[in-house]
Amino acid sequence: MNRRTLCAALACLALPLTGHAAEPLRIAADATYPPFEYTDASGAVVGFDIDVTRAACAEMKTECVLVNQPWDGLIPGVQARKYDAVVGMNISAERLKVVSFSQPFYYMYNNFVGHVGTKPDVSPVALKGKIIAVQRGSTQDRFITDTYGKTATIKRYVNAQDPMMEMANGRADFTFGNTAQLKRGFLDTPKGQGFGFIGPTFDGRKDKVLGEGLAFVVRKDNTDLANRFSQAIAALKQKGVIKQLAAKHNLTGLIGE
Repeated sequence: MNRRTLCAALACLALPLTGHAAEPLRIAADATYPPFEYTDASGAVVGFDIDVTRAACAEMKTECVLVNQPWDGLIPGVQARKYDAVVGMNISAERLKVVSFSQPFYYMYNNFVGHVGTKPDVSPVALKGKIIAVQRGSTQDRFITDTYGKTATIKRYVNAQDPMMEMANGRADFTFGNTAQLKRGFLDTPKGQGFGFIGPTFDGRKDKVLGEGLAFVVRKDNTDLANRFSQAIAALKQKGVIKQLAAKHNLTGLIGE
C-alpha cells in the first residue's frame, strides 16, 4: 500500500463522512494503555487502537468521535448508551454474556514483569506469597486470579499504569499484562530500569481465559454495528493497513492475525 492510500484510511475522525449512521458514532477508549491508547503532550488520545479506529471509521464512511473513559466504566457505558462502541477490549466468554464484539483486529501476548535476576519460574508454587499487581477487570486479572489466587496476593487497579507503578515503588513483586504495553509503557521508561520480563510469554490465542483477540465492543443487541466493524476490519487487513499501523507503532512481531 502506498502512502496516499494509508493516509486516506487514516482520515480524521472529525470529518463529516456520509455513511450508514445518522449521527456520529461515539467510540470510547481507556487512554492509559500505551502504545495502544494514551494521551500525547497536547492531551489528544492517540495510539495503535486509535489509528485502527480512524481507519475503520473511514472504511465504513462514518463520522466517529472519541471518548476517553476509565477502564471500569467502558462496558457499563456502552450498555447505558453513553457511547456506541469501545475500542481495544479482549473478547472473553464472560464479556460475551453482556456485550457483542466485532472480529478481532489483533491478538495479545502476555508476560510477567519483575526485578531483573528473578528466577524464571512463574508457577503457582514459585510465586507463593508473592504480590502480583494487575488491572482490575482485565482478562489478565481473570487469568492471574484463576491460576494464582490460592497461592499469591493479588492487587487490582483501575488505571493500567498503576500496577507497574506499584511494582516500581516496591509494593508489588510482579505485574502481568500485555507484552507490548509493559515494554513501551514501563520497561522502556526510566521507572522500568532494573525490571524485565520474567518467565515465558503467554499467548492469548492458546489460553482462552486471556481473551480471544482485541476487538470493538458494542451493545449486546447491536449486532449490525458489530458486523459493520467486522467488515471494516476484514477490509483493512486485506489492504495491509493493520500491519502498516502495527509497524508504525513498533508492534511488528507482537500482533498475530
